[in-house]
Order: sequence, then C-alpha cells, then structure tokens
Amino acid sequence: MKKTFLIIFSVTLTSCESFIQLNFDRDLTHKIKSEYLKEKKPIDLDNLTDFEWDNYFIIYPYSIPEEIEKKYKIDLSNLSEYVAIDDFKLVLVFIKNKKSIKICEIKYRVEFTENKKLKI
Repeated sequence: MKKTFLIIFSVTLTSCESFIQLNFDRDLTHKIKSEYLKEKKPIDLDNLTDFEWDNYFIIYPYSIPEEIEKKYKIDLSNLSEYVAIDDFKLVLVFIKNKKSIKICEIKYRVEFTENKKLKI
C-alpha cells in the first residue's frame, strides 16, 4: 500500500508542472493596448504596471523559450511550450528574481521603452 501511494504521489508531483503554467494577463494586455492606442508612443511599463518586476523581454513567433532560459539563466518553466507559436502575436514576459511571473499576449504592434529590457 505504501509503495502504491509513493508511486501515485511521485507521478502527481511530476505532473504538477502543467498546473502552474502562467496564463495571459488580459487586464494588463488591455491596459497596454489602450495606452498605446491613446499615446502612439513607446509605453513605459514601469508606469503602467502595479506589481514588482525586474526585467521584461518579448518572445517573438517561433522563439524557443528554453534557449532564452539558458542564455540568460532565467527560469521560464512556468511558460507553456506553445506560448510563442502564433505568427500574429508576441508574448511580453515579466521577470522577477530570474523567474517569469506574468505574461501578456500582444496581437498588435506596440513599442516599449527600453528600460529594464533584457537584450535577447
């Protein structure tokens, strides 16, 4: 019985990764879109966000998050492997303490100020 429990527990733990995937923050995406359409100039994400973050980067279509993760020594394990396979969207990823904490789906051309941007 103990052995069966340990096996089930181990399988559950290893499969939990799918439960902790980040979802697109629709409210922040809407704020970014509204701000950009209103101002038509690069958006200062520091002024637009109400949470703590250190850096951000943009995942372009068909980018490979694992390569970005290795190059910059950041943890992107909570991003879905399918996050960047759409030709018509970009993914804005916010980083805190070398871990992705929030993502936004950007379906339109938006420019951001370069402060805190990781050079990818």
